[in-house]
Amino acid sequence: MNIILLSVFTASVFSIEGLGQNQAIFKTPFYSSVNIAQIEFFLRPEFNFLNEGSDFRGLFWTNPFSLNMKVPLYKGLVFSLASVERFNQAFDIYSEKEALKMYVNGRGGVEELYMQLNQKISIAEFFFRGSYLYGSSSEIWKFTMGDYSIADTFFYRNKGRIFSAGLELFVFSCFYEGLGKLDMEKPSNDTIYDLPQVLGLGFKNSFHNLKFCLLFEHSFGKGFASTDRFKLAIERGAYGLSYSYHPWYLGGIKEHLLGISVKLSLGNFAMISLNFDSGVRLKGSLGEFVFTPELKLTL
Repeated sequence: MNIILLSVFTASVFSIEGLGQNQAIFKTPFYSSVNIAQIEFFLRPEFNFLNEGSDFRGLFWTNPFSLNMKVPLYKGLVFSLASVERFNQAFDIYSEKEALKMYVNGRGGVEELYMQLNQKISIAEFFFRGSYLYGSSSEIWKFTMGDYSIADTFFYRNKGRIFSAGLELFVFSCFYEGLGKLDMEKPSNDTIYDLPQVLGLGFKNSFHNLKFCLLFEHSFGKGFASTDRFKLAIERGAYGLSYSYHPWYLGGIKEHLLGISVKLSLGNFAMISLNFDSGVRLKGSLGEFVFTPELKLTL
């Protein structure tokens, strides 16, 4: 047995590569109509089961508590302030090959604090967003061979920025994200990443009691694999169903997710949204089954 995968508490094993797991995909930046101030709170744990042959690993990870505040200012102009997780760099891996044992543990990620302006004018809506990226992460690498062991600890600090803008007209929408840079301070040197650019297209329409939404995103940039991903969502009343295909910018990783959503209204005071995503991540012979429930409270 070349690899032994233990039960641990952490995020996706695939997040060990590069910047980690991208948390910003399929985030709709258009609000349609906001007439009163809103505060949204998010909680999104993630459960994973990693399989390679007959070896399994059970995982659990809860992303940092996130929030989004929307305030209508004047005649369709809405101001937003939000704090969300952008990249997740947490992992926890144990492997054993012959006499060599290796344990790799990582914690942290990249947070995003953004300010956004949306302007609704008749049949059109456009937005502009500026984001500040920050955060820190740490890694512990421990190797053991017989009675001899060695451990190294690394600590990283991240800071950067990224901008995005877009337009929604009738049933069509488009947005662009770019000019992103992330400075990662390492123990020995600094690495500056030119973050991938994203071009997004959307289509939404209603047919009888059904609402359809199709999202397409193309990511490209120097040092990152060019990827195309899409999501199809259908809603009827308080219930929704979705499918998404997400190839990561990390080479060779493909993700398929099926989602179910339910909205519960608490009068004029609040709304609770429950989203349940489940699917699989694949890279060669390595497969990871994922279940991600999300609780969103809107006041």
